[in-house]
Amino acid sequence: MSTSTSESPTQFSSLPDYQDFLTWLKGASKQLAGTNLNISLEAEFTPLTLQLQDNDFAAATGFNDQYSIKPYSLQLSDVSLMFSTRSSAYDVFGVDNQNLGAFRDDSISPLQLSQTYPELTYPDSNLADFNDIIWNYIATYPPVLSSGSRAPTPSNVPVLPLDAPTMILYYRKDVYDKLGLSPPKTWDDHYSNCQTIQKSGLVPYASASQASPSISIAYEFLSHVASFGGALWNVDGDTITPNLTDGKVTAALENFVRFSAFSDAGSIAYSWEDVFESLAHGVSASALLWDGYSTWVNDPARSTVTGMMAYSRTPAGPVGSYSTLGSAGVGVSKYSRNPKAAWLWLQWATAKGTEAAMILNKYHVYPTRTSALQIAQVSSALQSGSLKAAEVTNEVFQSKSLAALIGFPKWFEALQALSTHLNHAWQGVESPTQALTTAQDLIGNLGALTF
Repeated sequence: MSTSTSESPTQFSSLPDYQDFLTWLKGASKQLAGTNLNISLEAEFTPLTLQLQDNDFAAATGFNDQYSIKPYSLQLSDVSLMFSTRSSAYDVFGVDNQNLGAFRDDSISPLQLSQTYPELTYPDSNLADFNDIIWNYIATYPPVLSSGSRAPTPSNVPVLPLDAPTMILYYRKDVYDKLGLSPPKTWDDHYSNCQTIQKSGLVPYASASQASPSISIAYEFLSHVASFGGALWNVDGDTITPNLTDGKVTAALENFVRFSAFSDAGSIAYSWEDVFESLAHGVSASALLWDGYSTWVNDPARSTVTGMMAYSRTPAGPVGSYSTLGSAGVGVSKYSRNPKAAWLWLQWATAKGTEAAMILNKYHVYPTRTSALQIAQVSSALQSGSLKAAEVTNEVFQSKSLAALIGFPKWFEALQALSTHLNHAWQGVESPTQALTTAQDLIGNLGALTF
């Protein structure tokens, strides 16, 4: 846990939209100065960027912010314990979209907060400004999966979108150039490239995958599923049934596991952090990975391949290229002793100006608000060629070719069955058909699945 108490403004506090928000924030927070605010977030690039920018929030409010930023499983455990015991340990919490169903009743809806504290609600806030896909999958529960929309109400909007990490293809440009390879357009292209790289001996492995029997393998597999036109679940109103034995899902798994022959041997137990390490230390030449790691892969303190990595969209299957959206929301705990201060932080963390500052900051976090992309400094940076990974992410969002996991109260049990048998297929101890059939049967034993 770290505390932010400095009042030195960041270099981005002069951005007009950000400056306007901070000016309003300073006036709105006067009566709450000195509040201690505890914030639990996952160790991802948006939380790290917010921590870097917290000097602006602290300078405007006089709050003492304490950030607990931990890896996914540890942060999830902290939040789960807090809610199961109704503890006031954290005022603000982050939650991945697929886990939202478990915690929806433990947050104070941002709509309720805005109605309860109108004097603490930024007058220029606009919920319609959030990207539609991000809003529908992250802020709402149940998620909005059809072309229609549900009117936002306190009962179905428990959090605000915090981030939108997107899976893209990382590849070693120096290796590709030496072998005369082009970025793959299709999975077959990628397979052919992997064959060539593996035979060349230029790197130990042609690729790496996050095939650990955990949320990791479900994230990577989803890009394959969507590209084959499949879906993990059939959703009818609030009823969910597994769709794992569908032929398109089986074909997607057959496609996914064929890359195990060229992948870093550790992939069987790898999460996204491990895939990053494999790429960053020259062990593998390509991988699907979250866009945010592009900064670390070019950091000499973390990587031995700085300046060698390039990025492209995920290879396409029969219905096109799809990227997994691994997003998170942020909310105010129902058990917080400081809901007013927490509401101000929530607005700051998701404000248009803050998001503009974040994409320009160290980790180049892609914004969840569409208007942040239209700010002159952001638009210029995206067109300059200096934000390579963010440019690919922007292309993905413009095409709307995204796939996201959906959560429900029995998600954790369903995930255990799914991830275990996807991993078995990756290892080759079960065929794709056997793995998906077994997972579907186990999920069926959980009883009715509903939102």
